[in-house]
Amino acid sequence: MINQIKDMRNTQRPAALHAALQFVLASNMPSEHKATLIEVLTQAVRDDEAAELHREAAAAQAQGEWQEQEIDQLKAFLQGRTARSWQHADECVMHLAAQLHRHPESVRRKATELGLGTAVDFRFAKQFNLGGAE
Repeated sequence: MINQIKDMRNTQRPAALHAALQFVLASNMPSEHKATLIEVLTQAVRDDEAAELHREAAAAQAQGEWQEQEIDQLKAFLQGRTARSWQHADECVMHLAAQLHRHPESVRRKATELGLGTAVDFRFAKQFNLGGAE
């Protein structure tokens, strides 16, 4: 129960900080107090954002080994695909990264490792097309 309350507070905190900052910006308090409050609230927002980025990076690093079902899903989606452009390659990577809850670079690396680089990296697709045309 306590963890649920903490989680709820953590999800509400960014909105509360932004609302407080907007309130202070619009208030008519003395400028020396206003400047201090703006600085403190802005730093709190930055600290929270930095902590969130750190948590996301730690989670991505903790993903570790690929599971068999993840590899199967990656293969099923990319099999027979060839990137038509840089954007198409990035869209494929981002789609899989969102589905697999993995970092896009990890998805690209694994696909290349499995011989599916032409679907996730336009450089490989261009080389493949040039090699096939000869």
